[in-house]
Amino acid sequence: MKVFKEIASQISFFTIIPSVKATLEETANMAFISPILVGLVTALIDYTVLYVSIKVLGNYGFILLIPTVEIIRGFHHLDGLLDFGDALMTKDYNKRLKALHDVEVGAGGIGLFLVYLSLFLSVILSMKNLSFFPLLIAEVESRGLGILILSIMKPMEGSYMGRVFHERLNNKWKIISLLIQIALIGNILVIISFLFLFLLFYFLGYKTLKGSSGDLVGAIITLSFPLFLLIAERSCYPFFISLFYLIF
Repeated sequence: MKVFKEIASQISFFTIIPSVKATLEETANMAFISPILVGLVTALIDYTVLYVSIKVLGNYGFILLIPTVEIIRGFHHLDGLLDFGDALMTKDYNKRLKALHDVEVGAGGIGLFLVYLSLFLSVILSMKNLSFFPLLIAEVESRGLGILILSIMKPMEGSYMGRVFHERLNNKWKIISLLIQIALIGNILVIISFLFLFLLFYFLGYKTLKGSSGDLVGAIITLSFPLFLLIAERSCYPFFISLFYLIF
């Protein structure tokens, strides 16, 4: 029952969908399965909302993907993006730490939000076909990227969430499980992009915060989602689907 609770808690932790109540430690124990578990649930919701929206509004319905994604997440990752943006634009390390906990949004946060919104809108306006698989790839890969950073990178000073997740996820079998999910759901272009983004965000996290944190992960998931969506929409099916076609 405890394992089931820890698995089910991934849904309520990463989305606004009610599930079971669990401590942060219990959620962190099984967070390595959250990319595929939460990714599948959120991708189904994304696809359903888009399908109905496009039937009613035509191609303009694609625009509703932005509020759908953010509402499902409860705007939690977006909040991390704003905080990280403020920290990114601050030169002093102590001020960066303060910016992460400041309730006010500064120029850095607004700027990074505009980058995200512009990127997401550009991707949506370029989409021509409605397909479930690009949404699944984007949901799984973006969350997998954030969780992998938490697993490998040491937590920044004062980050309770970063410390708990790092302690519970820094295990070779859990990391291997994460990598398997990333490889199976992605394809060659997605995986190459994943490696590039991992190195980029690892560098930014270390250079800016000297470690991982919940805000860093929120920024990673938020910014990488439209990027993975663009790449997936332009490329082939996930690896496991391609393998199925190859065998049968």
